[in-house]
Amino acid sequence: MKITASAKCAAILGMAALSTGVSAKDGIYVSGFLLNTTQDHTIERNTGTNTTPSITTSSEETDVGVGVALGYKMHVNDKVFLAIEGFYNKESAETQNLNNLLITQVELDSTYGVNLKAGFDVTNEFAIYGFIGSTWVDIDLDNSYPFAPPMRSGSETESEFSFGFGASYQLSESLSVVGEYTQLNDLDFDPLPEVAVPGKVNPNELDLSSWKVGLSYTF
Repeated sequence: MKITASAKCAAILGMAALSTGVSAKDGIYVSGFLLNTTQDHTIERNTGTNTTPSITTSSEETDVGVGVALGYKMHVNDKVFLAIEGFYNKESAETQNLNNLLITQVELDSTYGVNLKAGFDVTNEFAIYGFIGSTWVDIDLDNSYPFAPPMRSGSETESEFSFGFGASYQLSESLSVVGEYTQLNDLDFDPLPEVAVPGKVNPNELDLSSWKVGLSYTF
């Protein structure tokens, strides 16, 4: 059987295409994640006296959560891409901070916001990227003392600048494995007034760091 030149050329191009691996496509994507979030809560309690000076304490706890994201990805050339993404994470980290007999419990309920991403295709399958964004944090608060009630309870929602980096590996043209790290620092929030000292509040601050891994599907 005689093989024409055009058939040989098509076969060569087909083999070359297969050898380059799987390329990610642009467009709308949805992602699902498992998270591991560390919450660091700091209290600076100022008693306002010389005999009992200000005391700063911190408490740290790590727990798991789940998250989803919806975004749009677009290449600006053969290697560089941009993306905008909205996300929501259901969190579960909880800290209990004891500062000079004041116990403040902070339960992380959820985080959500928007990220702007810029990345680079290292290979057809593997890409790395960084991102900046704004994150809103929902927390539940309890103030109490170790010796007896009463207790104050409430909730807060605050926003702060966040940043991070990530990597993805293509399993197919549409499906990829994704891993990310996110950092949020110096989130100041309005604490509950002390139970025994009505109207007295203390500076409170949260730092959050999160590792997550999941799957992303591009439509």
